[in-house]
Amino acid sequence: MRTRNIFNLRSRLSEVAKFRPRNYQYESLPSSTSIRLLELTPSAKSKAIYCSLKVFELQDAPAFDALSYTWAPIVSSKVSTTEPQYNDPENGISGRQCRYPITCDGQSILVTANLRNALQMLSKSIVAKREVTKQKYIWIDALCVNQEDITERNAQVANMAETFKAAQSVIVWLGEEDEFTADAVKVIEQISAIPETEWQSAGYTDFYKDDCYRKLQVQHLSYLNWLGFIAFVNRPWFKRAWVVQEIALAKSALLVCGRRVFPWDQLSKTLAFIKSTRWYHHLTTEKMRHISALENAPGAYKRILSTSADIAMAAMYLDRTRAHIATSGRLTPQSQNRQRKPSLRLLLETHRYCKSTDARDKVYAFLGLADRRLAPFKELPNALVPDYSMTAQELYLQVARAFLVSYGNLTLLSHVQDQSHTRIPNLPSWVPDYSVGLQPYPLRFRGACNWSASGDLYWKRNLRSMERGYLHVQGYQIDTIDEISTLRDESKDAADSWASCVRLALGLDDYYRTTSSDMRQLSRVEVLWRTLITDSFARQYPAPAHCGELFIDYIINLQIRHRLTPWSSDIEFQPHHSPLSKSTYPEWHALLSSEPEGSPYGVQLYERRLSEIVASMFKGTYSPIGLAQLQHEFDIAGGSMRRLFKTKNKYLGTGARSTQVGDELWVLAGAPVPFILRRLPRGTHQVVGEAYVHSIMHGEAAGMGLKLCSTALE
Repeated sequence: MRTRNIFNLRSRLSEVAKFRPRNYQYESLPSSTSIRLLELTPSAKSKAIYCSLKVFELQDAPAFDALSYTWAPIVSSKVSTTEPQYNDPENGISGRQCRYPITCDGQSILVTANLRNALQMLSKSIVAKREVTKQKYIWIDALCVNQEDITERNAQVANMAETFKAAQSVIVWLGEEDEFTADAVKVIEQISAIPETEWQSAGYTDFYKDDCYRKLQVQHLSYLNWLGFIAFVNRPWFKRAWVVQEIALAKSALLVCGRRVFPWDQLSKTLAFIKSTRWYHHLTTEKMRHISALENAPGAYKRILSTSADIAMAAMYLDRTRAHIATSGRLTPQSQNRQRKPSLRLLLETHRYCKSTDARDKVYAFLGLADRRLAPFKELPNALVPDYSMTAQELYLQVARAFLVSYGNLTLLSHVQDQSHTRIPNLPSWVPDYSVGLQPYPLRFRGACNWSASGDLYWKRNLRSMERGYLHVQGYQIDTIDEISTLRDESKDAADSWASCVRLALGLDDYYRTTSSDMRQLSRVEVLWRTLITDSFARQYPAPAHCGELFIDYIINLQIRHRLTPWSSDIEFQPHHSPLSKSTYPEWHALLSSEPEGSPYGVQLYERRLSEIVASMFKGTYSPIGLAQLQHEFDIAGGSMRRLFKTKNKYLGTGARSTQVGDELWVLAGAPVPFILRRLPRGTHQVVGEAYVHSIMHGEAAGMGLKLCSTALE
């Protein structure tokens, strides 16, 4: 009997093997404008997926929808050892990540878990006649394009914009629901229902007021609901490079998360409200974790509150680009000029945060959206054609050369990431690595500053040297850096960062050195706070004088916090076991005492304001919420990504995190802001990053009597 059973089992396995579908073999497309469309075979019972691929000329194709989703599979910590695994190190995918077979035209194609789930969702919706798709055909990049054929892939990527414009609708698959989805959907439903005319009734600080929602005539939203929304817009889909084009060009877009379905317009209105009220400043876990209601009852969000998550500007930028594309071609209200599509440079700058499995897609994903009448295509019409035989390093170098040649200035250098973040090997220091995000934002995004550090100096380009990987520049070598601050994450002592900033300020003269006799002399304290916020506050430049008063309040709050640290620890109260380092008490008193006579930042003002704050604390009337904007300015002006520095000739500035003692401060011809360069043994330089230096941001270097010199950046 046992022998017969073994024989029968072998027989059945042999029969299964005969009918096992072979790996899918793509046939070449008849032309560069041909596309494949997927036809699903709906199945209500089976989880197996059956489909067919049909070839059409794009202009003659039947009505179809397009699927937008994340390629990368959802990696679980509990990966089954019985599931098929795959590795694709060339495209940045590695590890134990599952692929699942589907049957297409009787042949087998392996797809990621996320795509399999999306296909099952579409199949079920067709059977149940749910309002997800009404079309017979769907375009899905991973299946409709032969990813192994580089020639086809190049052609299909070049035409992808036309494909998405032709689609009747774009279906966005965000993945399955989780424990946060219900909260997120409640926020979207409530906020999107608020008429735009009522938005002004919601103030900046109303986020913390319970009666705000009553004024807006919507249901009350809890902090837990808002945390759910933060989790929702931080799903991987929102940060994928290709979705920008897919959403921007969609005639209509539908978001699907598990069984929840809602139009993009609802999310768009929600994001617009958050932007209008500036509530995105409050929607960060670093701020929300200190709300007493969440400290006492975090619910399912305990883990999220321990991370550094925010509203994810990715979603806002995505919606802004969609709006920009939607209005392109229309007459602007101010003139008879037609609104243009965004330039390639603007797209790459705006969506630098995006992620892609293939680093080359951080450029290719935006070519179809860019206005071909603008730089770099206006001067170089044949530049930057999708070519997957090119390495990411070659592509990024090509992009940098195209921008430098077409714009004729060095603004591009402001988009070079900190050296510690560069991932693409052998990339010259003057070429942005688009495969990584850029933090903090370039200085020119700080508001209407109109910085012009190089004045009338014009950059003289050398095309031959750029071909060899060198960038020849001209300018003034201003000074050498001789002291730098400590960043917050570089010391266990919470006060050490501020202590180092105070030491740098104490090293300045009574009045800050200026290059022009008509410039107002500034004391140490004023130069310090203006430098730390790059002299910009709430997009105003220069920062208004009342920021100095806020800064004094900020100092007082810092000192109170540092003094109370050993008294508020979680361990048993033993103050003699908590020795305080010198830096716990930054030399604020010495700095304030050094202020010249008549300074609004002297010790007397400080002591008077300290008494007022302590008195209001005892009365229960003190609220430091007015410091929220100042803290926001500190964060976006540098935070942990720019450090304060002082030069030998006592200039104060902020520079890249990688700035070192001995680095050189330059004003380069054709660059709006100063730069920090690092001299190499052979006399050339590397770009460290841009710099804000008080009093040399508007062409003052030309009057300093310095010799114009040149160098090569590599």
